[in-house]
Amino acid sequence: MTEAPQIRFLEVGCRNLSRSLDFYQGLLGFPPVGEEPGTCWLDAGAARLKLVEVADGDLGGWVEDDLQCGMRHFGMRVGDVDLQAARLAEAGVSFTEGPRSAHGGVRIAFFTDPDGTLLEFVSGTVAHDKLWSPELAERDRVAGEALLPEAGPTFDHVAITVPDLDAALEFYVRTMGAAVIGQLLYEDDPRGLVITNLRLGSATLEILTFTRETAANPWNAGQARLGLRTLGFTVAEHRSAVEALTRAGAGAVMRPSPDPLLIDPDGLPLTVTTR
Repeated sequence: MTEAPQIRFLEVGCRNLSRSLDFYQGLLGFPPVGEEPGTCWLDAGAARLKLVEVADGDLGGWVEDDLQCGMRHFGMRVGDVDLQAARLAEAGVSFTEGPRSAHGGVRIAFFTDPDGTLLEFVSGTVAHDKLWSPELAERDRVAGEALLPEAGPTFDHVAITVPDLDAALEFYVRTMGAAVIGQLLYEDDPRGLVITNLRLGSATLEILTFTRETAANPWNAGQARLGLRTLGFTVAEHRSAVEALTRAGAGAVMRPSPDPLLIDPDGLPLTVTTR
């Protein structure tokens, strides 16, 4: 590929589009930028959200356990986690984990959308244990410090679990051209957690790996799935990008056009678009 793909959007399945718009647009503040039958596009800052109504779907085997491979959560940066969490709690949002200080010097909180999709708020700047790109880390620090405490959510990262970090880096760094920002080493985690942050465009791909055995990604092409459905990337041209990804181990193209859908070597669904 001549140009590195960039994270363009995250597709989220919902039971009721109107209800999800009340949540993502009304409560989180993401303005609409496009609409199709059963679909609404929202501007989330660094990338977009694509809400798709899937009335009869389910979470497709998703469990609240990071040892299961696949997409784990969608992370949003805010000016002050505690302030934003209090605002959402007052509106009746359910939190799976209230605001707390986390490894790397950030503040985080986890909650769910109306269909159970796991979401995260994060504030502060990550202090990586191993730093690959001081330039990207400094850029993040400056951007984080510029946020006012009352700043609302913007697209920050998508977290995925993979069984083999070297294989994932081979695919996302060598083939797709992602830049490695750094790593967080959770030495007190009995599962042997390591988080490796990659930058693709203006958003981050947060890769979770463990020394403990992981479970396979439950995603399959025939499933009407709610929650995190596919990660979309912009490329310069469809054909060459799909060929490069396929040579690097991506699975067969599930949807050839207009925006090809294929899977990475670990079963993560990826949409390739030129828009």
